Amino acid sequence: MAHACSDHEARSRTSAILRRVAAYTGVTLATVGLVTAFAGTHADAADIDYTSASAAEIEDHLADLETERDAAAADLADLQTQLDAAKAVIEAAAAEYGTSNAQLTVVTAAVESADDDLDAKVSSLVAYAQQQTDKFEEAQDASESAKELAAGIETEQQEIADLDKQIGKAEKSLDAAEAEEAEAAAAAEAEAEAEASSEATSSADSESDSATASYSADAATAAVQFARDQLGESYVFGAAGPDTWDCSGLIAGAYGVSDISLTHSTWTMWDETSGIDRGDLQPGDLVFYNGQNHVAMYIGDGQVIHAPKPGDVVKISDLDMGMSIDGYRRV
Repeated sequence: MAHACSDHEARSRTSAILRRVAAYTGVTLATVGLVTAFAGTHADAADIDYTSASAAEIEDHLADLETERDAAAADLADLQTQLDAAKAVIEAAAAEYGTSNAQLTVVTAAVESADDDLDAKVSSLVAYAQQQTDKFEEAQDASESAKELAAGIETEQQEIADLDKQIGKAEKSLDAAEAEEAEAAAAAEAEAEAEASSEATSSADSESDSATASYSADAATAAVQFARDQLGESYVFGAAGPDTWDCSGLIAGAYGVSDISLTHSTWTMWDETSGIDRGDLQPGDLVFYNGQNHVAMYIGDGQVIHAPKPGDVVKISDLDMGMSIDGYRRV
């Protein structure tokens, strides 16, 4: 007939569950020290400023983070293995000592094995009681260790989650740093190529300018006279006559009277003419200013004639009129 357990029976059953310990698995559990043997043994990766770090430095930092995560994962696996072992011990104890029938079976077997010898029966029961006591103490250790192991597992899981976030941030920063460095390298390469090209051009110009370009007096004289005839006419950007001009339009028109074709562009006009030294200037030669954004015609006596800017007119100015001079060219 079934009946409810008394408090004494419940306590006895609980004690019996805790009495089976590491003997079932061959693992000895050592309470608090068990967990601290693993927690925090891996080295922390040093902090890094992603905004100033190079790609190589970020890559090293990322490797440290991944190593740290691997160590934390290994610790977590060890803790989980030990917790599983502790649970197996408790489950085995519950199976063997957790019910009244299980305990009765053991006691009955002990008593029956002693036949009719009362002393032997008592000795068997005492031995069984001592075994329960020993297993109870071992199970208490296992229970405490299980609590510590569970806390250690939670700590490791949180650390791994934090490391995953740091690794994700490091990977993004590494991608950005590599892209920035690649862009800088490409820019430096382009600049080096431009410098090499400029040096080659300068060298070619120097070779071509080593002998002063020949001077066509007739065309130069005609160009100067044409430019003088336009004095006072208005500047209009992009205009090339007959009554309005911009700087390169005036020069192209002046040499056009001698059937010499110059492109209506200061930069192209520079390439279409030959370099000369300042001391070789003759009337009709060209002077380029302000990064080749402006051109004027030399007319002698340290003066040039040009179409300056919007709101101004074709006029005569000093050769050194306040703008930086890029060079002197001859048509």
